Amino acid sequence: MPRYNVPVASDVKRIPLDRRVLVVREHRIDLRPERGAIIIPGIGLIIGVSLFVAVTVFASDLSATALMLMVIPGIIIAPLSAMGFVYSLVGAAVVVETKKQSVRFQQGVLGLGLGTYELVPFWKIESIEVADFELGDVALSSPRPPLEIRAWDLVLVKKSGKRLSIGQVLSATSPDLLNEGFDRALDAAEAIAGMVGSEVVITAEVEDEVEAVEAAEPEAASERSPGQHGATTG
Repeated sequence: MPRYNVPVASDVKRIPLDRRVLVVREHRIDLRPERGAIIIPGIGLIIGVSLFVAVTVFASDLSATALMLMVIPGIIIAPLSAMGFVYSLVGAAVVVETKKQSVRFQQGVLGLGLGTYELVPFWKIESIEVADFELGDVALSSPRPPLEIRAWDLVLVKKSGKRLSIGQVLSATSPDLLNEGFDRALDAAEAIAGMVGSEVVITAEVEDEVEAVEAAEPEAASERSPGQHGATTG
C-alpha cells in the first residue's frame, strides 16, 4: 500500500485531504484547495467577463432593461469568481513556515485565504493529534452508498489546551480503503509535527474497527450457512 511520505529534501509532496491538499515542502507546508477547485470559479469568471463583453458590443442594440439584466449578474458573478479563482491558485487555509516559526490559520474576506485569524508560534504547540471526526446524521434523498464513511480530524493542540482543526480525511470503511485513509491522515500529521517540532498523538480508533470489519465477514458467512442448510433439509 502506497504511503504519502514526508519529504526529507526539497521535493514537493502532496497529501490529499477532504476537498483540500497538504502541499509539503522542505521549509513550508500549505493546506490548499485541490486542483479541481479552480474549475467552478473559472467558469464563473468566463461567464462574468462574457456578460460585460456582450454589454459593450450590443449596448446600442439592446434595451435598457436587457442591459441591466446582463450588467447586474456580471457585477455579482465576476468579482466573486475572480476571488475564488485567485484562492484556488495561490490561496491557503493553513500555512506552516519554519522561517516564521509559526502556524497561520487564514480565512480572509469570503474565505480568500489572505487574512490571518489565528497565529500559533511553534513553541506554543503541544502536539498534532489524529482524532475521530463525527460526520453526523444527514438525511439523504438518494439511496445510501454501499460503504459507510469514516473520517479523521487533524487537530493542532496548543499547550494552553486550545484545539484548532487543520483538516479532515475521509475514507470508506472497507479494510483496504480504511487503512489508506488513515495512512494519509497519519502522514499529514507527521509532516506538520516534524516541521513544528512536536509529537503526533493518535486518539482515533482505527485498528479496532478494521479488525471488527474483518472479523464480521467470516461470522456473517457462518451465520448464513446454517440457515441455508436448514432451508434445504426442511
